[in-house]
Amino acid sequence: MSERKDRERRERERRIVATARELAEREGWSAVTTRRLAELIDHSQPVLYSHFPNMAAVADAVAIEGFAELAAALRRARRRAGDAHAALLAVA
Repeated sequence: MSERKDRERRERERRIVATARELAEREGWSAVTTRRLAELIDHSQPVLYSHFPNMAAVADAVAIEGFAELAAALRRARRRAGDAHAALLAVA
């Protein structure tokens, strides 16, 4: 696969995950369907399935992204703290 196609594929996958997350936050997970996602990202449902085998995989990708953000926030809080006690309070 060419670098350009690879980059486009990664960007499309990022858009799918971001759109699913936004939709879930706004309307709940029941609103996140392949039809709705395809419509919102302006691609066909088969394009979604070329990135994710099912909606559970989309939900997994959204969860992984969210946990990565949480881990980064916890690391920042720990680094900003002066000592172990302050770190514990900051993380909590």
